[in-house]
Formats: sequence, C-alpha cells, structure tokens
Amino acid sequence: MKQDISILINGKEPKYREGKQKVEPGHANKEVAASMEAGNEQNFILLAEPLKKNELAFKRKKISLFSKKRTSFYLPKKSRALPKQIVAAIMAAVVTGTVLGLLVLMVFSTDVTEAGNQQADSAPVQKEESPSAGKLAALPPIKLDFSALQAGVFSSEERAKDAVKTIEEKGFSAAILAADDKKFAVIVGIANEKHQLNSYAESYQKEMEKPLVKTLSFSYEGLNTPSNLDETYFTNGKILLQNVLTLSQMPGTKDSGLDQTLTDFNKWKEYGKKQKENWKEKTANSASDFEKQLEGAFLALKDTKKGELNWAFQQKAMDSLQSYNKLLETLK
Repeated sequence: MKQDISILINGKEPKYREGKQKVEPGHANKEVAASMEAGNEQNFILLAEPLKKNELAFKRKKISLFSKKRTSFYLPKKSRALPKQIVAAIMAAVVTGTVLGLLVLMVFSTDVTEAGNQQADSAPVQKEESPSAGKLAALPPIKLDFSALQAGVFSSEERAKDAVKTIEEKGFSAAILAADDKKFAVIVGIANEKHQLNSYAESYQKEMEKPLVKTLSFSYEGLNTPSNLDETYFTNGKILLQNVLTLSQMPGTKDSGLDQTLTDFNKWKEYGKKQKENWKEKTANSASDFEKQLEGAFLALKDTKKGELNWAFQQKAMDSLQSYNKLLETLK
C-alpha cells in the first residue's frame, strides 16, 4: 500500500508519491532544508542536518517512550538516535529529583502544620533537661604533705584541748588534728620542709617539752563537684597555702613576693565567688571559712618583724590547713 508523503522545500509544498519525483528547474544540485513526515501518524522523524536531494533517505523508527508521538533525534555524524542507556539515565534522574522534592515538601509541610497546631492549642512547653543535669564532675585526687611540730598525742579531745590552752598561755600557737586510732594530736607549727621548723622548735623547747618533727600526709579521693571548672579553685587553694608557708621562710624577698601572692589570692577568691553559686551550702560555707583563714595568714605574715618568730602567723597557717581539710571533706 502506497503512502502519501509531504515535504516542504523552500516554502513550497509539491506532491510526491513513492517511485515518482518532481524536480523544479534550478534546484537539481542544491542543498535544501528538509523535514519529512510519514503518512502514518505513529512514526515521525526529524532530520538533524540538511541533505542533498539525491541523498534523501527515509527510515521509519517506532518510539514507545510514554507516548507514541515521541520524536527521535539523529546525531550529526553517526546518524544514530540517543542510546537507550543515556535516555534511561536521564529519565531516572528526573524521577529521582521529583521524588526527593516531594519528600522535602512533605517534611516541611508536616513541621509547619505541627507548629501551627502547637500554637493553636497553647499547650505548656516543658523544658527538656540537659543529659548532664544532676550529674557531678569527678575531681582528681588531692594530696597534702606538710611538716609539723607535734607537742603530743592524746586519747581524748578534751585532754587535747587542755594541752592547747596551756601552750597558748605560754605565747605559742597550737591546733588539734585527728590522729590514728581515734586519738588527737596537738601541733604547734607547720612548714613545707622539716628544716624550716628548726628555729620554731628551738624556741618552743625553751618553755615546753621538746616537740617532735612529724610529716603530715593527707590524701583525698572520690571528690565530686557540680562542674569541672571547680577543680581550679580547689587546686589553687592548696597552692596558695603552700606559697604563704614558703614566703614565711624568705624574709629578704617577702614584700615583693607577698604582694604578688596577694594579687593571686584576690583573683582566686573572686573566681570562687562565681563557682559557689552551684555548690551545696555546706561546701560554700567551708570555702568561705578557708578563704578567711588564708587571708588572715597573709595579713599575719605581713606583720612579721625582722629577727622574730611569728607565732601568730603559725596559728593562722594551721587554722588554714584545718579549714582546707574540712572543705575537701564536703566534696566526698
């Protein structure tokens, strides 16, 4: 069965039938822009480049991608349609992009709807607690090592208090520390090193019995605070106590060193003021007492007279040590 074919050449539309050809004068060897449409509406081919009249070749190619009226494009050099793999990849990308777009739209639509419902209901909003809320920060172990002049050890606290009263009446300093086996030790002076107590020991034994030079060791483990930032306060408190004892043995550089240490003390005290807001009451009160005793030690050291032993300073230093121990006890 023959089919009618319509070809547009230079704007004219002559009629052709298969096997016959009509050529107008002056157009025998010229290139023309041509398009071809077969009579069968299901097949449509668009030529991608101009052909000479004697090279026209019509091929029918049936395309079945979604619609039977789909067009196929010929590449300029290879005269082949786009490979099926490329077409499939393009279509897959389009489908994937469309699906992702719908999903994003659904997510945002859901969030907006839920937010609108919450505002309309005016339900009370509960603040979600932090995962770390209620948890305490563990501090590293703190160890204290001091040398002390021990006046005696007593089986009861009452007897230890009587000994302290007698010692103070002689003009010396004294403090009670808990010893092993539920006993109580009375000390009359402390220092960082044993040899730093020689002059105090000589002065004391002139009026009282010869004291013993002992090593005081304290170790605190399992300490907990609300924040890791608290470690700075407790560690520096120990350092300040050790520094004031060192300054008591350095009369030549006492003034300049004391001024610098007092500056450090004030900064440390101000830092502790901010941290105390999160501490339990017992710890905060113990910290304030330690600050008070340590500040008293600095002031007593400043009043030291050249060539004289400062027993008032020793009293404040021992009181500071006791306050520091009580402070660390509250962290267990």
